Amino acid sequence: MLDTIRKRERLLLALVVAGLALAAAASTMYYARLDLTSTRMFTLSDAARKLRDDIPESVRISYFVSKSLAERHPGPGEIEDFLRELESVSEGKVRVRIVDPGDDPAEADGFGVAAQQMQVVERSEQRVAIVYSGIVVEYLDRHETIPSVLSTATLEYELVKAVRSVVSNDGQVVGLLVGDADKSVSGDYQTLRASLARAGYETRELERGRAVDDDVDVLFVLGNAAMDRYDAAFVDAFVMRGGKAFFAVKGVDVRADYGLAASAVPDGGLLSVLSSYGFDVERSLVLDQSSLTVPFQVQAPSGSYQVQYVRYPFWVIVDERFVSEDSPMTARFGGLDLFWPSPLRLRPVDGVEYVELAKTSPKAWLQVERLAAGPGDQALYALERDGTGGQYLLAASASGSWKSAFMAGDLPYRDGAPPIEPPRPESPPTRMVVVSSADFLSDLMRMSDSGFNASFALSAADWLSSSDDLIAIRTRAVADTRLNRVADEGLRDFLVALTYIVCLGVVPIGVAAFGLARSVRRRRAEEGSRPSRGGEA
Repeated sequence: MLDTIRKRERLLLALVVAGLALAAAASTMYYARLDLTSTRMFTLSDAARKLRDDIPESVRISYFVSKSLAERHPGPGEIEDFLRELESVSEGKVRVRIVDPGDDPAEADGFGVAAQQMQVVERSEQRVAIVYSGIVVEYLDRHETIPSVLSTATLEYELVKAVRSVVSNDGQVVGLLVGDADKSVSGDYQTLRASLARAGYETRELERGRAVDDDVDVLFVLGNAAMDRYDAAFVDAFVMRGGKAFFAVKGVDVRADYGLAASAVPDGGLLSVLSSYGFDVERSLVLDQSSLTVPFQVQAPSGSYQVQYVRYPFWVIVDERFVSEDSPMTARFGGLDLFWPSPLRLRPVDGVEYVELAKTSPKAWLQVERLAAGPGDQALYALERDGTGGQYLLAASASGSWKSAFMAGDLPYRDGAPPIEPPRPESPPTRMVVVSSADFLSDLMRMSDSGFNASFALSAADWLSSSDDLIAIRTRAVADTRLNRVADEGLRDFLVALTYIVCLGVVPIGVAAFGLARSVRRRRAEEGSRPSRGGEA
């Protein structure tokens, strides 16, 4: 009997060991992950899973990471896990290697991986170490480099785009055309330029009054106050040859260098061209109850300067409730702040499909008659609120074919400049996005902590270049994490009153009532126990 029990125990032990071995072997081929995040940001997207279909030959991904960094930061471990998962679903099309530059960083430096300084404390001594954490994608004799990466927040987007770029050998060019005389790419759009470059786009600054280069895939027109019909004709010619365009334009020019003086943009120019495409940008300002609080430096009566925080309705916070769920640019909305926007109205053109991307809250209003946007003009902000209150469109996209704004033959000219060649009468199918805020992509987004504005621009660039699946990857990690105040004044007043009632009324009364009830129950219990103890009845 004892021998039988021992045999059974040995057999059971052998079966358990065999089961564990088989489970370990199966885990290398099959795996499952439970991702409970709302955006499923820790789950590989369909674009990443189907990446193998875009790769004729194998792609090698080299992760250059310093051992000293990996031992002190969790980022490299997460990045390696992601790369291994991508490798496992690629069916051999992606090969991953982890390289420690160590004492010979020549390979990493040759690929353009960025060296960074890190303070290290060892044996009570502090020193500065040179560390690496960058990725190189190689295909045949070509390569793409992600110079520096320390988290997986946007890694999937950057990596999928790098693989596609190196395989197709077709880098995309974004042309940046500044349409305001007081701005430049180098002085006012560095954040946008860096974001586009980080996403794999080659950026190129263009000049007003010159033809857009033939190899430009997407054109960003940033501002329009200094663009006349001659300048706008070159933009029209770009669209007529099938170019994709993003327009950040304004109906009112607010000069930050002149005390926020506001004036309507003259008729003609780029706004007339957009009007022929079905986008009417009005010469007025939109103000919204859903807005940012902005610090202004104002002069006190004593002559000194002080910082004053102003609830500034000209800087509109776009609420996620009022964006399109049908467009990939806003389906996973991460936030959008628009500075000094104008109302946008659509006049549909035959053969073109329009989508309203973003609107104000229903408690917005306009400044039409008297434009006053300075911090000292607060008494004038709501002057026209009663007559203009409502909800206004601020951004829209369109797909289709447009007729040229100059098809009637009234080509503009400029003294001393070469004549403009007649454009094509109608464009092939193309796309465009119009946002009625010229400054929302400027470096003002740093001051207002509106980094998601650049993310919106990247989503638009991807949509314009027909990379819809990439948009869903990158927007999973983008969100407005600011602790914004409640914008609705009525709701805010109600919540404040409710807080006072709960904290100063309900809670103290509840505590007192609980104590009184407990005291009464205790007294009754004591009185009921006295007869049983032989006390007084």
